[in-house]
Amino acid sequence: MAGYLPKGWNGKRVAVRFGSGRGFDARLVGDNAGGITVETIKEDTDEEHARSAFVPWAAVRYIQLLDEAGEGDPGKQVTEKPPGL
Repeated sequence: MAGYLPKGWNGKRVAVRFGSGRGFDARLVGDNAGGITVETIKEDTDEEHARSAFVPWAAVRYIQLLDEAGEGDPGKQVTEKPPGL
């Protein structure tokens, strides 16, 4: 099944926020009907490989594409979780 986020977001930095208002920033690996897969951003870690995690849509309030080195204004592209999930 096709994902819910624009394919251009794959590999880019996103902010993932939960219903509680808490969340984290990560790099989007992909998405599907069940949720999203993200990787840690290596800037703050000494690990050789990024860690990845699956986040179910039920836990997500919204996902925001973050500004990447002059690609535009941050906060303009926000995707709410799909209805019914």
